[in-house]
Amino acid sequence: MSKRKKKWHECNIVQAGESAIHLWQFHASERRFALKSEIAETKGKPLSKKAVHKTWRNLIQPKLNIAWLPEDRAFLRTIPMPECEAEELRQMLEFQLEKVSPLPVGQIVWSYETLPAAEEGQITALIIVAEAAAIETHLEELESAGYQPDRLEVPWCHELLTLDLGADQLWIRLGKRGESVVALSAWVLDQALRHAAIARLPDTEEGRQSLAKQLERTAWTGEMEGWLSRPPPINLCRPPECDGQWSEALQFWPTSLAQTQAAPPRKLAVLSAQRAIRGESRADLLPETRRTRYRQQHTDRMWMKGIGAAILLYVFGVIVYLAVLEWTRRESDQLQAQAQTTALAYTNVLKLQAKVEVLQEQMDLKFSALECLRVVSEKLPAELTLADFNFTGKALTIHGTVSAADSDKVAEYHRALVDAQAGESRLFRFVSAPNTRLLPGQGASGNFRWDFECELERTGL
Repeated sequence: MSKRKKKWHECNIVQAGESAIHLWQFHASERRFALKSEIAETKGKPLSKKAVHKTWRNLIQPKLNIAWLPEDRAFLRTIPMPECEAEELRQMLEFQLEKVSPLPVGQIVWSYETLPAAEEGQITALIIVAEAAAIETHLEELESAGYQPDRLEVPWCHELLTLDLGADQLWIRLGKRGESVVALSAWVLDQALRHAAIARLPDTEEGRQSLAKQLERTAWTGEMEGWLSRPPPINLCRPPECDGQWSEALQFWPTSLAQTQAAPPRKLAVLSAQRAIRGESRADLLPETRRTRYRQQHTDRMWMKGIGAAILLYVFGVIVYLAVLEWTRRESDQLQAQAQTTALAYTNVLKLQAKVEVLQEQMDLKFSALECLRVVSEKLPAELTLADFNFTGKALTIHGTVSAADSDKVAEYHRALVDAQAGESRLFRFVSAPNTRLLPGQGASGNFRWDFECELERTGL
């Protein structure tokens, strides 16, 4: 079952040169592919963390970091192989490594790409080999700049893999590396890539003659192995910094020589990013130990950032809680102070109200007593004598004397008090029956003592 192609959102490509580090950033979504930025930093200066580091956002919008291995640190070999599954093909190529690798198998990192072959049921495997120590050194340089790649590629391989296999040619790609020139030679014959090799040569006449001799030796090898029957035309692809003397050194070749402008690094970065995003790039020289370590560091970094963010959020929450608590405490203190002030004012009001009620009651009693005295005086018959007037608020007690001949006036006085009015209401709720008794020391015709007990209807007249 084929592995599902991952959908990338961003892609970074880094080229570490001798004096500078170049970074290209691409939008890599399905809807658009465009160069977002191009950055060049002096070697030794770290790249922008925002540009190359992965964050939580990249869990949803994945970012692919690609690094280029300088071409002079890689070796290329081609092997014809039968068509088979990718895992089976890799196992078959492992058995061929000892034959084609220029270094001991235990000291190399290798990968491969596949190209179609002219024969049916056959493919051409392009094996890419690099010294493990050189890769480790290169990755340490990238790490010092703050870059952790997901893939490690040889950029010229993308140009090689996009060659037109329908036309026979000897494709030679030149590149300047300090005082040297790196040359990649690819022999395309009979619709298949027959041979590929990379050589580092001095930028001198001796280096140019060395390239010509290597091409001659490869041609002799091809004739002996049977894949070269006629010399193909040369297609020299060189950058502007490689002068025309390199083309002059190839004038000995018996066929035609064509020259093309080498793709600049920016265009090569676009090609590399496009092939990686589309899942067309198979070759990856990043050691699995490094990949695992980068993944673990990325996971640890995300966890630490997450824990840090959680701690900051917790601290912020505590600060907000303390601020709200302090504000609530102040509000509570203000409310308590206000409640105390209000309670004191309320107590004072109650005291004043009690005083007013006492004064009002005193005034009511005073006016009630005066009203009772008035009614008692006005209703008192002339034949009766009032001896005592006792007012106790709700009750009134009066007594006096009367002669035996006028004792019937007491009953008349009683009726008058019962019917006594204070405004529109009765003055007394209850008037006791008259109590008359003979005064001590008086005969049957002597004076009598009488008294009444009256209960007021209301106070405050």
